[in-house]
Amino acid sequence: MSKHYEQHAEEVATAFLELLDEPVRAQISQDHRNELAMLIEAAISTAVFDQLEQAADQIVGLADRLRHYAEHYDKSSD
Repeated sequence: MSKHYEQHAEEVATAFLELLDEPVRAQISQDHRNELAMLIEAAISTAVFDQLEQAADQIVGLADRLRHYAEHYDKSSD
């Protein structure tokens, strides 16, 4: 994963942990903190890839419409 996603995930995990009361926060191990950050990073990556896939689908649709228009351009000017 991208270093940028990793850093952002760690920031989100830290912000979440800061919302917890100190006694609760003290009970959360470093391994659990790391797992939380990895889950957040996976969620960020999934959201980004989903958006990229949607953008790619839109580009394909636009290319198809453009090709159709180009193929029928001369026919519509008669």
